[in-house]
Amino acid sequence: MDILLDLNVVLDLLLQRKFYNIAEKVYKLSRNNNFKLWMCASSVDNLYYSIHKEAKRLALEKGKEYSKENVDKIFKKFIEKINLFVPDPLVVKKAVFDEKIKDIEDFIICENFKRIAPEGIIITRDKYFLDNYYNTYSPWDFVQKFQDVLNKPRSIPILNLQEEYKHIIEEIDSALLKVVSKAKYILGPEVLELEQKIASYIGSKHAIGVSSGTDALVLSLRALAIKNRGEEYWNKEDLIITTPFTFTATGDAILRAGATPLFVDINPDTFNINPEQIKLALEKYRNVVGIIPVHLYGQPCDMDEIMEIARKTNIFVIEDCAQSIGAKWDGRQTGSSGDTGCFSFFPSKNLGGFGDGGMITTDDDELAEIISMLRKHGGKDKYNVDHIGYNARLDTLQAAVLLAKFKYLDNFNKRRREIAKNYNEQLKNIEWIKTPYEHPKAYHVYHQYTIRVLNRKRDELQKLLKEKGIQTMVYYPIPLHEMRVFVENGMKIVGDLKEVQKAVREVLSLPVEPLLGKEEIRSISNRVLNNSW
Repeated sequence: MDILLDLNVVLDLLLQRKFYNIAEKVYKLSRNNNFKLWMCASSVDNLYYSIHKEAKRLALEKGKEYSKENVDKIFKKFIEKINLFVPDPLVVKKAVFDEKIKDIEDFIICENFKRIAPEGIIITRDKYFLDNYYNTYSPWDFVQKFQDVLNKPRSIPILNLQEEYKHIIEEIDSALLKVVSKAKYILGPEVLELEQKIASYIGSKHAIGVSSGTDALVLSLRALAIKNRGEEYWNKEDLIITTPFTFTATGDAILRAGATPLFVDINPDTFNINPEQIKLALEKYRNVVGIIPVHLYGQPCDMDEIMEIARKTNIFVIEDCAQSIGAKWDGRQTGSSGDTGCFSFFPSKNLGGFGDGGMITTDDDELAEIISMLRKHGGKDKYNVDHIGYNARLDTLQAAVLLAKFKYLDNFNKRRREIAKNYNEQLKNIEWIKTPYEHPKAYHVYHQYTIRVLNRKRDELQKLLKEKGIQTMVYYPIPLHEMRVFVENGMKIVGDLKEVQKAVREVLSLPVEPLLGKEEIRSISNRVLNNSW
């Protein structure tokens, strides 16, 4: 729940005025239940002036000494705990020039708060505010109406991007404003800074920002064709091994680069590509040029075995790290073992932007140079290009958002792991549920917390959870080898893909939003447990 405390309530609280007791109840109720407390940034100066003015008056009234230092300390402590939002300039102008608006400050506060938190409530003792604005409550009404419903189950989305934005709103807004003020929108300094930070984080020599995770795959494949073959594209006879249990982009990128997907089965424990199946594919087909392992759901593939296979057969490896930033295999970050690592910054990812974005990591200087050319129309000089290129650059605005969020990545991944551990503990005794497996060498970052629901109960469980306000997802209901685009473009298959066929019928992803509280996780688990048919 998002709550804005009006100035009068804040002063009651900080200066222990006449209505201190009820203001303290509101504050404690909010803090104890992890409600997010807000204040409009434009009110901070007013609060500072008012708190000192009131403190002086109260000190004089009670015959006590006024201490500016003490009041400053109280003020700063409160501001440190509160969330600030910046007012929209157009709303401010409307408040000034619209003659129908009676109270400029109230209008600015209310309209801007609703922009940030549409369902948020405002707590005030101002009668005009209470009578004229939606979702406003007096402190007394708030305590009376909301204390009784705190423990009622609420709807839980599989991901809450609004909450993630609000969690770091000040840093995000500041980052965006800096980009806008500099007006360097294409390959601005934030892109270079992000590339350097990602390269250092992954442990690679280069990181090249691109327009999406899909384009990261396409550009990697194209660059390898240029480097290894001296040709712009691969040929249709060139086979690239990958898993059909992934998002469409993995297989689609192979087709767009001119090659043909060769689908092999997965390991039933990890849902990742099975190295033994890769070996069978190489025995059956002699024209394999590369492998694209997908670190699905944030679970790293067995990169030791995959890289050993690649070295023995002299084929390339492109890691699809769209869901695995921060994941490790035997201490190495995903994206640091193959010829390239391809990351997605789609909004739902563990590190997500405000739109599409991607990154390619590599230790190969020549590949890095070719990829850098391909992302900007195919040349070092856009008016004299060398290759068939793309407009596939990472936007500076997206880079700014990602930089602001990057510092939270490891903590959010740790939180995802804690949530997974809680789920595992609470669901371990349900016979018809198989919780995710984590290999001893793996550091799983749980982009998705995906269970197997056995005995054909998956769809029924998903329906029941939806009725109880729990959003779940099936990633992925249709494997790539059954899609028309791959069937009609000559895909190859090794074996019967029986593990893939089982997975598409059984997988179900539960909410693993890093900002979920323990009570919410327990609530989800309880609702699963309550359906133990």
